[in-house]
Amino acid sequence: MKIKANTIIWLIVGFLWSIFMGVTAVSIGLGALFPSLNYIAKPFVCPTGQMVLEENVSNPLPGTTYTILHWYCIDAQSGAKTELNPFTMNLYAGPIYGVLIFVIGLGIWYFYSRWDPATATAEAKKRVAWIQTAVVIVIVVGITLINLVPFIRSMTVTPVPTSKPDATATALAQTFQALTSGTPVAFDSTEKPLANWKGVPIMPQAMAGQQVDQDRYTFKVPVDSGTITDFYKNALKPLGWNLEDDEWLGTQFTKDKNRLLVTLAPATDMQSWVVTLVLIP
Repeated sequence: MKIKANTIIWLIVGFLWSIFMGVTAVSIGLGALFPSLNYIAKPFVCPTGQMVLEENVSNPLPGTTYTILHWYCIDAQSGAKTELNPFTMNLYAGPIYGVLIFVIGLGIWYFYSRWDPATATAEAKKRVAWIQTAVVIVIVVGITLINLVPFIRSMTVTPVPTSKPDATATALAQTFQALTSGTPVAFDSTEKPLANWKGVPIMPQAMAGQQVDQDRYTFKVPVDSGTITDFYKNALKPLGWNLEDDEWLGTQFTKDKNRLLVTLAPATDMQSWVVTLVLIP
């Protein structure tokens, strides 16, 4: 059978469109709703380990919730955990679905290009009707199964025993959330800021400081929030503090059994920030 040049062009365009739809519509679009669709990329992005998905839910401000998906590859031998680039994963999973879309579309196109209802027998028309019905059923069942994937996975995953809530950890989380709420704070102290507080350096740009209690110190500084965060990330690392959590208006550091909260709140003058240091031994 001789294939026309116009047909070849349409096949190439259809193939490229299928790959594009596989990446954007299936891997990225449907993959955001049903992340399990991207497990098909495992042989390429995680050939020697286990591909796992973790969901991180954060509340940077009251009334706001952000869910971020992180994919990891855990090596089967060493147990090393490596985060996967989501775009690389989409570029592997997407073309696989794209080829599938192309093959299905090509089959439908070829079938209808050969089908002539005027010359078809009654039996042939009946077979076509059954095939069309079967295709619809397969599509409906496929969509239903995709929607049931999270439920099926929840039934197959062994539930992790819930431990009794740690009162200290709960209080710490509540303190951190309260201090990073973004609510403007009135800071009236005129005391000269300390150079350092309990071994924690105070920013040299600080205008005033105040010892709130034994474990808390605040100061006012007329710089942007990024400068404050970068200062403490760079200053605390050489002192042995490890970054534990990094959010928009606060960071948490750990050192041995000690924990340090560095939180930010806008001052009521809206021209500076009030930084609160909380040291929990």
